[in-house]
Amino acid sequence: MRHLFFIFFILNLLNVCSQDLDSLKTVAAKLPNDTSRVNLFYNEGFSHRASNAQYSYDCAKLAEKFGQKAGLPLYAAKACNLLGILFYRKGDLISALTYHKNALKLRTVINDKKGIAQSQTNLGNIYSELGRYKLAEIAYLSALDINNELKIEKQIDNCLLNLGVLSTELKMISVAESYFNRALKNSEKRFDYEMQASCLNNLAVINTIRQNYDAAIANSLNSIKVKDLMDNEMEMADSYLNIAVAYIKKKEALPALENLKIADSIILKFNYLAAKIQSLKAYSEYYELEHNYEKAFEQLQQCTVLKDSLTKANKQIDENNFTETSTALQEIKSTNGFSVIYFNLLMIVFLLCGLFIFKHKR
Repeated sequence: MRHLFFIFFILNLLNVCSQDLDSLKTVAAKLPNDTSRVNLFYNEGFSHRASNAQYSYDCAKLAEKFGQKAGLPLYAAKACNLLGILFYRKGDLISALTYHKNALKLRTVINDKKGIAQSQTNLGNIYSELGRYKLAEIAYLSALDINNELKIEKQIDNCLLNLGVLSTELKMISVAESYFNRALKNSEKRFDYEMQASCLNNLAVINTIRQNYDAAIANSLNSIKVKDLMDNEMEMADSYLNIAVAYIKKKEALPALENLKIADSIILKFNYLAAKIQSLKAYSEYYELEHNYEKAFEQLQQCTVLKDSLTKANKQIDENNFTETSTALQEIKSTNGFSVIYFNLLMIVFLLCGLFIFKHKR
């Protein structure tokens, strides 16, 4: 009998899980006001932004709907912020830009400084990807000023890191190094291992550009130690690749190959495709160092093929990603309760039949 109840529980759980949005709408209908509904859909959508884009998008659109009904900039801005994040992840930078600009306007109206800094950071990321580097710098600096004023240490370092990456892109190496060192020093005081690892990796890249390969290796090894404290094995691949590249630049083939192999084992374990692209590129440079130009060309070709395949796959995912669906709250009220009740009645019948068979077998 216990087994039958267990089956009933699992099937019922699966039924509820398949109707997450419907169940959420039912809960939302019972809330006292639209602002509570915005918070409900925003929090749910934000928590699933990486795992279920369609579900997150549907939640965001409902948050947007109730944010507009509430007529309060704070809540409308939250919905715009989530939609901007989702479109950014999708690769639709223009739509993301529009939503984050709207969020910034709404937050500016009510002088929500923390929100303004958040929007400026998001805009900086988009401008950077669009190649509009001056606008990106202005946005990041604006976010940095506000976070300094509010003394939000984590976000201060995020801004410094963003400015460092941007400066590296613009070949402003000394400026980039200064930003990374400032963020590293701050994060060490807070024991923020994730930020430390990012800073050390970026400093290793700067060291390689400066042709200070021993420093690049040292910073990468320190990054590996920090990632070990975090139990973040996957991203160790990036550090081992940095070490391998530094040894290639030093024309030391043996340690370069050793680190490439370690990186590849981690990449294979976690199916870390972004790092695999960098690995193939590094292998091409390694074989060139060994004067095996045929193998070097082969690795470079594989790198190009993988990069193109990932771009194509991401494009296909984007094309199928969060399609417009109806988000009317009333649509579910007439069907959701019936479907769950009907399902439970079926399960009760199933249990009774099972109990009858079980008794007669005995």
